[in-house]
Amino acid sequence: MAEQKSKKGLLGRFMDILSGRPTENSQTEELDKPVIEFSAEESDPTDLGFVKKFTASGGKFLYCEDEGEAFHFLRQIMDESGLGQVYCTDPNLISILRKAEVNVHENDWTNSDAFCTSCEYLVSFNGGIMISANQLHGKKLEDLPETFITIGRTSQITDNLRSALAGIRVRYKNNLPSQITTIKGPKKVENLEENDQGKICNKEIYLLLLEDQL
Repeated sequence: MAEQKSKKGLLGRFMDILSGRPTENSQTEELDKPVIEFSAEESDPTDLGFVKKFTASGGKFLYCEDEGEAFHFLRQIMDESGLGQVYCTDPNLISILRKAEVNVHENDWTNSDAFCTSCEYLVSFNGGIMISANQLHGKKLEDLPETFITIGRTSQITDNLRSALAGIRVRYKNNLPSQITTIKGPKKVENLEENDQGKICNKEIYLLLLEDQL
């Protein structure tokens, strides 16, 4: 394991810093440590550009090399945010939550403290999390709990809204989902074009980004 950590590249180290993960020179594991501000550059790779825009909008980002780290961060989120019950309808995510010993409810969203969901895409252009009726199941954003926990994969990061929508058309073909939108944190990100189309979401948004397993 030590050998694997020593081979971590620039992307992994950058993700560590943004997610608040302890580095070789730091022992802190607090989720609420001050966010390090990075400005997105045109030359940034797609994944780094997404993370910069997402965190700049107030989203809380946690990078996970494997599901074991996701379990750890989920328990931290629950403990440090004082959350008791999570509403989730995705069988795969329910399995992850239960392995992390999180109290999950599949039907009662009104009495839950958080909503855990997957996403369609993670859009680098505006740092938005693209979701649809497949995640919302007909519910309005404002009716769901005040804390969102999104679990995404690195393969879901895409350049812009056009490529994300094209991917949705290919994935669902003749059965396109409704309620397609991108959500971001509560802070306005400067210097975005007017057609950014990201919905500012007055929720506390966590994103656990997992590496795709080879």
